[in-house]
Amino acid sequence: MTFRLPPSLDRSRHTIDDEVAFARSLTPEERLAVVARVCRAAWHVLELNPNRDRILRERDPLPESTRAALARLRSRPGPA
Repeated sequence: MTFRLPPSLDRSRHTIDDEVAFARSLTPEERLAVVARVCRAAWHVLELNPNRDRILRERDPLPESTRAALARLRSRPGPA
């Protein structure tokens, strides 16, 4: 039996470049609109989840490197 890749992974059918070609031509405003649509779709999926409230309460702790970077940025003088 010959192993065959699923169509989504068959490089002879399409490449990553083909998949993202549409995004390369988008303006920043158009990209923002795409991100907003994805966020709205994710929110609608979340609303259907019976664990919605628990999921929304979850928070990942900030890595120490991020805390240190924020502290450095906050210690700099702001614009005059």
